[in-house]
Amino acid sequence: MSKTLRSLVSAAAGIAVLSTSMAAVAEPRDLIGARAGQGENSLRNRGYALDHTDGGVQYWWNARDRECINLFIDNGRYDTIDRRPDSECNSGRGKKDNSGAIVAGALAIGILAAAAASSKKHDDDRDRDRDRDRDRDRDRDRDRRNDPPYSPTSGVWCYPSQRACYEGSRGYSASWTSREFRYRY
Repeated sequence: MSKTLRSLVSAAAGIAVLSTSMAAVAEPRDLIGARAGQGENSLRNRGYALDHTDGGVQYWWNARDRECINLFIDNGRYDTIDRRPDSECNSGRGKKDNSGAIVAGALAIGILAAAAASSKKHDDDRDRDRDRDRDRDRDRDRDRRNDPPYSPTSGVWCYPSQRACYEGSRGYSASWTSREFRYRY
């Protein structure tokens, strides 16, 4: 073999060894059997980013090499690593279409806001009703204190503050109380 031919063969062999070692660095198959946590750090160091998971399968995307891979995890270790079409990592479409999730989230926020507002309105209504009842009771008590007793007929005295009527010698009169203050027995 001539010296030139030997140089070419050794250069080709060196390039082959170098390209094989470079492929081994970029190729994640050496992670089979590795623990998932350690493998994730190794994948990130190699330029991969976790795209999404589906059960025990992780999909990773390498933007520099435009490569999608999936990793099957079994018992916390990488079991199988396969190359997948770019579309499985959503690389061709950029980010995933999250519009459905966004709409659902906005709807959930709207429902929560409406519920909170409704609860607040019910609290306000309850407070207003309580205040109105308290004012009515206070006014009734004031009116009772200010109403002097009166006599609807001879020998009968009615006391508005007590809402009761009395007959001279017999005491309390249920019939006159009912008649004057509209009680029903």
